Amino acid sequence: MRDTLLILLILVFQNTFGQFGVINDKDGIVNVRKSPQISNNIIDTLHNGQIVFYYEEPKGDWYGIDYEDGKYANSGYMHKSRLKFITEFESVPLKNRAENKVIFQKDSLKITMTKVPFIINKNKLLYGEGNQSSFLKKINDKEYWGSDGGIPTTQYGQISIEWGEKRFALPKESVEDLFEPNFEDKYTSVFFDFKSNTIYIIANNSDGAGGYSVLWIIENGKFKRRYLSNAYA
Repeated sequence: MRDTLLILLILVFQNTFGQFGVINDKDGIVNVRKSPQISNNIIDTLHNGQIVFYYEEPKGDWYGIDYEDGKYANSGYMHKSRLKFITEFESVPLKNRAENKVIFQKDSLKITMTKVPFIINKNKLLYGEGNQSSFLKKINDKEYWGSDGGIPTTQYGQISIEWGEKRFALPKESVEDLFEPNFEDKYTSVFFDFKSNTIYIIANNSDGAGGYSVLWIIENGKFKRRYLSNAYA
């Protein structure tokens, strides 16, 4: 069952459904609409460079998107001509993959990602109450991603970047609530936008349930932020 769910998950992300994209419009601004049509239904506006998550089959020329509005996640529709998928930027090739480590490298840019076992007695686990007493709700007082109520088996160790003379790692808080990283082919990938000098790291992870997609953004040699597919953090 777990393998079947993983296969279904990767098929989703290999196709056009369920992808991160960046607003890319010649006028610098895009209208978000309540429904997939041009009418008096504008609910918001987004600007160039803003990240959205495209989550469903297109309705004609319209994409259904999730996006951040301040500290909240909203949804709506936008015209497909205003969106550039992260996967359209130049791919940073996979150089080496092992069970617990992957390395992506192009010229002076090198990204190394590791995962480690999840050790129960080194973490604080919070379970539900009553008939939910076997359901794991939080790890170290945080909601977590990668397992739907069960105890994770693996978690990220470190994501480190070598870029020319720079050496740095993504901050702990950008990975500490993300579990069951998947380093198999096409689940984890790296892209580079030369125009904005931006690295995009995408990972699609799951233990067979609790699947999520995460995007880390590194701009001009500094970690900018991360996005999750169904929430923003």
